[in-house]
Amino acid sequence: FIDLGKNSISQNLTNFIFLFFLSVGLQYFKRGIINQHQIQELRAKTAETELQALKSQINPHFLFNTLNNIYGINQIDAEKGSEMIMELSDVMRYHLGLSKQGKVKLEEEIQLITSYIKLEELRLHDNCDVIVDLEEVDDSLMISPLLFIPFVENAFKHGTHPSTPCFIHLSIETSGNELLFKIKNSIIRDRKVVKTNIGLQNTKRRLELIYPEKHKLTIDQTPAVFSVNLSITI
Repeated sequence: FIDLGKNSISQNLTNFIFLFFLSVGLQYFKRGIINQHQIQELRAKTAETELQALKSQINPHFLFNTLNNIYGINQIDAEKGSEMIMELSDVMRYHLGLSKQGKVKLEEEIQLITSYIKLEELRLHDNCDVIVDLEEVDDSLMISPLLFIPFVENAFKHGTHPSTPCFIHLSIETSGNELLFKIKNSIIRDRKVVKTNIGLQNTKRRLELIYPEKHKLTIDQTPAVFSVNLSITI
């Protein structure tokens, strides 16, 4: 003999308990998803805030280095110093425009680099061998702005001198969505320059934030040569 009433009550109770715990579990699962989303959103906002802070330091660093160069030239040749100031105003106008954008065409980044090199060449004589190779470039590719200019600044700051034989060799090439930036410079011994390292530190951090696991940065130094190789999957 089977008591159907008791079995029915037991089954209903089992179903209720099952549904109760299922409901509680779903609530915790939902909260977990929401919390995870909030954590990811917070991390994204924190990273963006840090990127903006890093960008805000680039322009003063750029200006600091260039004004130091202009000051030195102005002591020797006031006319050339004035010409450099005019060139600097053009470069800074371009520089500030790029810094406000999330992505720019590689063409624009290259234009900034070439403009900066023209500015630096005003203070150098024929004893500096400057070679720029941009032949293998798809300049329509989009990239985060101001990634390369700190390396170029560093090369001219530490690797050149108006009266000492020196060199800077720079190349950019692309293949599909792969970009390779290379720059190497001579090392001028006993040259007195103000060292800040802000530009290189900022660029390393920006690369970590913008291209995590999509870039490789190699910096090598010998007694005579400093070189940078940067590859990025865009």
